[in-house]
Amino acid sequence: MLIMDKKLEKFLRKRKRAIKGPEKYKNIFEDNIVRITHYIEHGKTQGEEFSNERLPFAPWEKLNIELSGQCKIYENIAQASLVKDSVIDAEHLSYYLNYGYYELAIAHIKQKRCFIRFGVENEGVISPGSVFQLATAVLLHQHDYAQQFYRLFENGYMKNWINRSKSHIGDFIILLFDRAKGDNTLKPIVDDFAYQSIIDNWDSTDLTKVTSYLNQLCDDQVTQVASPPSKMFFEFDNMNWQFTPYSALMLLTLRAQHGFENPDFDHPGFGNVTSLLLTQPIAPQKDEVLEQLVAKLHEQGFNEKALLA
Repeated sequence: MLIMDKKLEKFLRKRKRAIKGPEKYKNIFEDNIVRITHYIEHGKTQGEEFSNERLPFAPWEKLNIELSGQCKIYENIAQASLVKDSVIDAEHLSYYLNYGYYELAIAHIKQKRCFIRFGVENEGVISPGSVFQLATAVLLHQHDYAQQFYRLFENGYMKNWINRSKSHIGDFIILLFDRAKGDNTLKPIVDDFAYQSIIDNWDSTDLTKVTSYLNQLCDDQVTQVASPPSKMFFEFDNMNWQFTPYSALMLLTLRAQHGFENPDFDHPGFGNVTSLLLTQPIAPQKDEVLEQLVAKLHEQGFNEKALLA
């Protein structure tokens, strides 16, 4: 218990600093705007040329940091708001969700084209933090977005597309959605998966059991956030995703969406988690820069729905 108390103290100290997190991203945000504006104006990323006629790559296949950087910034703003005001910042999470939609749509298409072009799977190229896009889509009640994100993980989880960390929380998010969706087609790719009992009983009517599951998820996140980088919990190595209990919120939201009662759950690291649940869908938002970028992508023949079909 003493060990856990020390980890919680370290977690809470780091959590207080999260309020100033967006300030640290200010320069990155401005640099990303320059990068995206360059693409909008020139139809290609900065410093990139495409000259392989045998294997022509679409210019948007080189978009990476331009989208992932904006995702991290908007999520970080939402997280700072949560730490400060104890409410879900749905507006900034919706921006995060929409940037993530295009980021993961491009990643998914690139993975499919990699096998067609080279006959091999490109392993370990999807960020482990990308799973939180799926969780966010669930939290905001955006079923279509959640389905699109899930398709990437459904196709790639068993093929090791994701650069896994030693955390099992990312696996949990993917496998929980698979089970709640009713497919149950995915199996853990790690030995001694930490959350199989939660997956098997996610729809339990025993609120004492559900509370124990929520405690397990939140305690593990506290431990992983408080751990040094050498522990290899990649998705919790920087400020993003550390202080929002995405896995617990996703479990509670899916239960509510399927008509199951939820406990009134408090945790010393996150406060009252149940009170954070959103009851109405929050439409994904595009900021002005993303609107212009998507328009440019469509000019170049990019059609996310057709390409992902």
